[in-house]
Amino acid sequence: MKTGYAIVLLSLCILISGFWIGNALKQNKNNLESNNVEDVLSLPEAANYLGLSEESIKKIINQEEKVLRESGSFSGMRFPYAKVYGHYVFSKTTLDEWLEGNTENHRRYSDNGVEDQ
Repeated sequence: MKTGYAIVLLSLCILISGFWIGNALKQNKNNLESNNVEDVLSLPEAANYLGLSEESIKKIINQEEKVLRESGSFSGMRFPYAKVYGHYVFSKTTLDEWLEGNTENHRRYSDNGVEDQ
């Protein structure tokens, strides 16, 4: 009789685990579907999205890299980009985060470099 209880208990554990794993996989699939291609921007698209010129974006990236080289550190979030085979690629979500953070800190970019207020 003890074997019968063990089999029932084992069956219940397998059943509950199956539902739990299935839910986790379903949730993960939904997260992957929300990160779609529309979130990825090219340099011209990112410039248009931010209302800046492509040259301004490149200048911001270069100024931040210069600050990092010269001081060894950079406060706040750097301009978010990746370079893939020589092409700049941007995530709309991280551009929004960068913009929000720099707006809160009143960061200024000019021909003189990067300044925090």
